[in-house]
Amino acid sequence: MTTLRLLRFFAPLAVTSLIAIAAVPTKVKLSQPLQIGETATAAPSQRVRWTPKRKLGTIRSTLSGGRRGHLDTAPASTTCDFGNDSVPTTMTLLVPKSNEGLYTTAANPTFFWHTTTERPVSAQFIMTDPDLAEPIFSRTIQIYHSGVSRITLPPAIALQPDKTYRWAVLLACKGVSGEVYARSFVERVDEPMLLQKVADQSDFDQAVSFADEGIWYDAFDALIRANQGNPGNAALRAELKSLLVQVGGNPKAVAEREASIVRRF
Repeated sequence: MTTLRLLRFFAPLAVTSLIAIAAVPTKVKLSQPLQIGETATAAPSQRVRWTPKRKLGTIRSTLSGGRRGHLDTAPASTTCDFGNDSVPTTMTLLVPKSNEGLYTTAANPTFFWHTTTERPVSAQFIMTDPDLAEPIFSRTIQIYHSGVSRITLPPAIALQPDKTYRWAVLLACKGVSGEVYARSFVERVDEPMLLQKVADQSDFDQAVSFADEGIWYDAFDALIRANQGNPGNAALRAELKSLLVQVGGNPKAVAEREASIVRRF
């Protein structure tokens, strides 16, 4: 991809959406099946309570629906007719609907997205620094089944504090020529007192602490670790489902994602 196309690809567009959605079907269409009107609050029994306390002033949306080759003019919705009857493949970045709290305290955070597919697809993860023309990190993985995928930035790629980075996932189905993408943002924040507090906490307690401070990537990652370490714990599964619903997830879609998160990576 040329430098000019990369710059156009990551140019901000004024689009509001839920958790980012992209689809690759017979006709790839950005639709609203996962959107709900408002975020929810945690049930009284839930300890992980999402409390965003910061707002990225220049970040207005998590964008999806673009297509490689047309990234400079990608609209909020797009249609790609591949001339077959395949079932749509959908991709959802697991980030808050409001785009609040897109923060991490980690130099090498982990990013998650969910794919629903009935056939193998190729996904390319791209991380960009706004001050550089070329991506600072890129990795392509193969997805063979519906479920959650994750990418952790390697030690050589350390996010700098107080800088907003863009991350994107480009999705292509094998055997077709189209490709769509979804993107979101991340900013590393310096929170020495919080890091000292969570240093000796369990994964679950870390999720509680990070969610209370409105730091999404760390809260979600910690809760994932807690669930994977205790896959039979119904209370932890309920906490995970509650957190996804709190940030704007459709309850039906959340149930599928929550099950796949606990089941496998």
